[in-house]
Amino acid sequence: MQAIIWWSVPLLAFVLAIVWVSVANRERPPVDPHDSVAEHQRFREAMGRQVGRPPVEPTGTELAEPDEPDVPKSNPDDWWRRT
Repeated sequence: MQAIIWWSVPLLAFVLAIVWVSVANRERPPVDPHDSVAEHQRFREAMGRQVGRPPVEPTGTELAEPDEPDVPKSNPDDWWRRT
């Protein structure tokens, strides 16, 4: 009985795979070229639109150099202190 239960899982997966392949490979109706071009144009327009907040334009303060650097400048004479 346990063998039947264990073999039912792969058998069910096999049957579902066959059903999926048969549905995925079914005959599709012919597509009108004008509809296809219109759908592609709508897709391109949608991809060209920006979604969400517009980008922030720099005001000039973001590009300025900071007053104090994060790393102190080293003296060339202190070469022996570097690790």
